[in-house]
Amino acid sequence: MKRLAILLILACWALSAKAADFPARVVGVSDGDTLTVLVAGNREVKVRLYGIDAPETAQDFGSRAKQAASEMSFGQQVTVREVDRDRYGRTVGEVILPDGRSLGKEMVRAGLAWWFWRYAPDDWELAGLEAEAKAAKRGLWNQAGAVPPWDWRSGQGVPVTSGVVGNRRSHCTKPRTARAWRR
Repeated sequence: MKRLAILLILACWALSAKAADFPARVVGVSDGDTLTVLVAGNREVKVRLYGIDAPETAQDFGSRAKQAASEMSFGQQVTVREVDRDRYGRTVGEVILPDGRSLGKEMVRAGLAWWFWRYAPDDWELAGLEAEAKAAKRGLWNQAGAVPPWDWRSGQGVPVTSGVVGNRRSHCTKPRTARAWRR
């Protein structure tokens, strides 16, 4: 009886893992690590690529990362291997291209995304692909001082060129002088 219960639990677990895979057509690319896919019932689903973080669109290599993700996936029938949901409700998953390659891994291999070790700490394949891209100076690794997107979003590593502190989202700026802040 105990064996039967264990087998039943394992079977349910295997089925639930398999149920997380779903076919989809890529209908939008927001940036190098976020896609919109169309699933059964013509429902759109936002997918954040698992284990990677690509440069933001306004960041160096951001447009190139978006372009590369689009060239590899837009209009393609893909398989999404759902891993999780993020705090914004997006599906976090691995997107498998029609030829069997992982879109996220291809982005890291091309030097157009970082291994996001904070959220995929045990993904040594991504770590190796990033190390290879760095050694070959591919993509963003071709320039000195590439700023990871998680630092760029928080303003770290962004050069101050005009003496102006700005908010990238609102485009609001203020001079960096004490007198200007007192007004």
